[in-house]
Formats: sequence, C-alpha cells, structure tokens
Amino acid sequence: MLDFVNKLNELDTSGVEPLLHISSNVNVLREDISANEISREQALSNAGLKDESFFMVPKVINK
Repeated sequence: MLDFVNKLNELDTSGVEPLLHISSNVNVLREDISANEISREQALSNAGLKDESFFMVPKVINK
C-alpha cells in the first residue's frame, strides 16, 4: 500500500490546481415533495403491536 502511495509522488502535477473537494457542488438538495403516500390504516396493517393510530414498540430505556 505504501509503495502505491509513494508511486503517486512521482506524478507531475505542475499546473494542476489543488482541490479541497472533487466537485464544486455545494448543498445540492432536492425539493422535499411527498409522494406515494399511504393511509394510516395501510401503515398500521402490518404492525405487530398497535394502539388505535400508533405503532407500539418494546420499552428500551429503563429509569
């Protein structure tokens, strides 16, 4: 591995500007659009445990 990294030192990089990042893109985000919504009933239909309109999960934090 070290031999490979040392091989990179042999490259002629004169005239090549140093980079901090490969891409100049900054904070490229998509618009937050909800799609393929399902009803509460559909979401809860496969729930192992449920209470009216909530999923129930085992307690994981003890006081």
